[in-house]
Amino acid sequence: MASLLTPLLWSFLPSQITHQILPYLSSSLPGIFPSAQRGSPTYLRNYRLAFTGVICTYLAYTFYKGEGGQDFKEDYYALLDVNKGVDEDGLKRAYRNLSRLYHPDRAGSGKDDIFILIRRAYETLQDPVKRYAYDRFGPQIIDWKSASVREYIITGLNHSIGFYVVSGGFMLLLSLLGKAREGSYWRHTLFIFLLLSELTLILSPTSSQPFLARLPRLLHYAFPILDAPQFIQITFLHRLFTTISIAINQLTSVWCPSPPPREAELEKVLGMLRQLEMESVTSFQGEVVPLMSAGDPKIVEGLIQGTMEDILVERSISSHPQIRQAYQAALLKPIPRVLRTQPQRGFGYPDPARQLEIARNIPLPPSPPPSPRLNASWRT
Repeated sequence: MASLLTPLLWSFLPSQITHQILPYLSSSLPGIFPSAQRGSPTYLRNYRLAFTGVICTYLAYTFYKGEGGQDFKEDYYALLDVNKGVDEDGLKRAYRNLSRLYHPDRAGSGKDDIFILIRRAYETLQDPVKRYAYDRFGPQIIDWKSASVREYIITGLNHSIGFYVVSGGFMLLLSLLGKAREGSYWRHTLFIFLLLSELTLILSPTSSQPFLARLPRLLHYAFPILDAPQFIQITFLHRLFTTISIAINQLTSVWCPSPPPREAELEKVLGMLRQLEMESVTSFQGEVVPLMSAGDPKIVEGLIQGTMEDILVERSISSHPQIRQAYQAALLKPIPRVLRTQPQRGFGYPDPARQLEIARNIPLPPSPPPSPRLNASWRT
């Protein structure tokens, strides 16, 4: 229940805390958080800084907490009061000392559960195969029907894959729905890093990582999670991944907010209008301006009418179901050199290469239009 409640609280509490502490920050640190009216740009800047501080503080607390959420009864080393590198003799001494304190014959019937747990921990850790599996997968290995290290690893990986299936499916669902696009790169990178880290912890040949042993002892005292068994570190990484993923989503929503739907649609429409305007100006300068350069209005009118006539004819031919395929194949053929270099033959008879280029840029109608009636007076 706590594992479900924590993400829910984590999703809305930081914003509430930020609004509550902003007045105190403005009064105590006016140089960083100047006083501003709520909703103003300065207030928005103050809110972003304070919100980021709240998120980072909680992340630091989560990392420092480490194994605090782990049940003490699941850590057999802590239960027997030994370190992770204890040998067989050390296990026996620890077990004998605890048996004197918690054995039912000495402590009475009220200590039965504790003694059973101590004996289970000792029997698990004294078996090298079970100890290897326990370090990586926890006390759940007691219920597994495995006899070798290979069988334990295969069973453990099958149990571990469920977390990644659920997490990956949830991220895929958000991508399909178009949600949480901001910060998706960092979430996916963190997901891959988590997967590689868990595989490294599970498949490591020893119970202690070489790179962890090289860290200063001060860090081991400050972060006890570094000396915990691998399954506790993996559980911590899962919890840290969930926390950081929520933090990334919240920080990106504050620093890179998505535009409101109406503004996004309006921006899209404006972009289409700008593109249409550019195409119209280009078409006007490329088609109409050369025709108007003749000077005489009657000649210009004849040129425009002749060009429109040829375009309509070309569209009628290209949309005819029986010759459409042949027409499209003809457009793909290179224009003969004679036609490319031949000058125009007077108004009303533009260059064929130019006409083919115009017809190619005009979209086909949804249904074949009727053939236009040609006016012979246009060409006289």
